[in-house]
Amino acid sequence: MKPEQIRLHTRKFRAVESADLIINGITVVAGENGCGKSTLSKLLYYLYKTISNYDVLVSKKLRKNLSNVARFLDIAQMELFRGGVNRKLRNEFQEDFLVLRRNLSRKIIDDRQMREWLDFVDKISLASSLGKTTENKRSERLLYIAEDIIKKMKIDNKDKNKSPFELVKIHIESLFKEGFGLMNSRSTKLFREELKNVFHDNKLPEVFDVFEFGEEIVSLDKNHLSIPYSIQSAIYIDTPMVIGLTIEKDGYWNDLNKLLKRKNINRFSQFSNIISDEIMKGDASLDDSILGINDFLFKRADGSIFNLLDCATGIKSFSIIQLLLKNGSLTDKTLLIIDEPESHLHPQWIIEYARLIVLLNKHVGIKFFIASHNPDMVSAIRIIAEKEETLDKLNFYLAQKEKPYSYIYKHLGKEIDPIFESFNIALDRMDLYGGTET
Repeated sequence: MKPEQIRLHTRKFRAVESADLIINGITVVAGENGCGKSTLSKLLYYLYKTISNYDVLVSKKLRKNLSNVARFLDIAQMELFRGGVNRKLRNEFQEDFLVLRRNLSRKIIDDRQMREWLDFVDKISLASSLGKTTENKRSERLLYIAEDIIKKMKIDNKDKNKSPFELVKIHIESLFKEGFGLMNSRSTKLFREELKNVFHDNKLPEVFDVFEFGEEIVSLDKNHLSIPYSIQSAIYIDTPMVIGLTIEKDGYWNDLNKLLKRKNINRFSQFSNIISDEIMKGDASLDDSILGINDFLFKRADGSIFNLLDCATGIKSFSIIQLLLKNGSLTDKTLLIIDEPESHLHPQWIIEYARLIVLLNKHVGIKFFIASHNPDMVSAIRIIAEKEETLDKLNFYLAQKEKPYSYIYKHLGKEIDPIFESFNIALDRMDLYGGTET
């Protein structure tokens, strides 16, 4: 029997006591509020964001760690050219530093970049020694700043009397070598750090293992992240209201908006047309004209054009999928994670959304991880998948309370009756309320 494409096993993390999930097509998890569905969604998203973009994230981490070094070099240049002397040389330094920082924005770091940073420090150091910036107060200030920058490093006694520029060079070399080491080893350290930042907690899952075609590719017990094949990118949607928002904090909302602003290449037009012609009666697009406005637009079937941000939330829900289809962000190697896709949708559109999920999985190969509270969404996915003969790619899970604030995810296979029984609990509660005598 062929093993599942992806299997995730995790235990004892936040509300999740245990979850053993198959991701082979469409995976639907159901359960009450606070049972850990969003936790599982974020675990999956940041796992694939980390392992699929590992080298890019290492470079990003290096850029962040070099920010204090860049500030030191800015201050050193200001001290060097205090009073506006030698404007030509000052402009040359500023241009070199601008190029240096721009080169660091490249996705992958290399030895040449490290050498460029070290050489620039040498250049400022030499200019400072030849100029008038060796006065005690100025050199002491730079020394204090350099010592603050490297305070987390273990400095040999022989290095403690070095100049501030030499200390900063030691720090730069250490940061780059750490980055090279991470890229060569593909250490789980980066994933651990990402989870701690996302969940604002140093406590990680007791168990977190991911298997691809039966072989382990990720484990927090091991210090190596394999390169995935069947899923090479993940997209996380937890609200359609995020479209077009500018968020200061980096995260999956920003990631989604960056994808939505990709240039249209008209991929999968047949499914985009289903959304336009059969559901929304209109078309979503990105105005990426020469003016660079980058507005999201909605053109209604009658020719009226609206800013998509001003449209109904249901329109936004389908527009996000349509824009991702048009610009090629969705492929057979994509995991699309959607929290409560039924939110803000009319019952008829819930069915249409479920149909779209099944068709995109069947014909495009997109993998879905869906968290839902809605009986219409759950039943529609099940019924439409059966009609489309894709039941073998469908897996339902129900979060069952093990103890207060702790849930086990039970695999239901293709069955949905236990999910409906959990929904019926809410209906039964209505009998408890109303009709009391006062």
